[in-house]
Amino acid sequence: MDDKYLMENLMYGCKVINDLYMHGVIESANEKVYTIFLKGIDETLKMHYDIFNAMEEAGFYKTSNVDEKKIKQTKEKLEQDYKNCLSELN
Repeated sequence: MDDKYLMENLMYGCKVINDLYMHGVIESANEKVYTIFLKGIDETLKMHYDIFNAMEEAGFYKTSNVDEKKIKQTKEKLEQDYKNCLSELN
């Protein structure tokens, strides 16, 4: 196994754990349980962020800028989809 493979799997694991923590937060029976799950999410998000940065520095995760026009088009499409969903509900 190489470093990229291991780091990708660590990132995936963080995502899975955060999903579980989120369900814990949503389903919390009391304030103490809620706080513990919320702390878990915060710590795991930090780990995910650190892994991402390490991958980016190692050249495993390349990012690029997106054209402003494409961002605007995507935003408009999502807004239209949202309006369509609302009209279907009414």
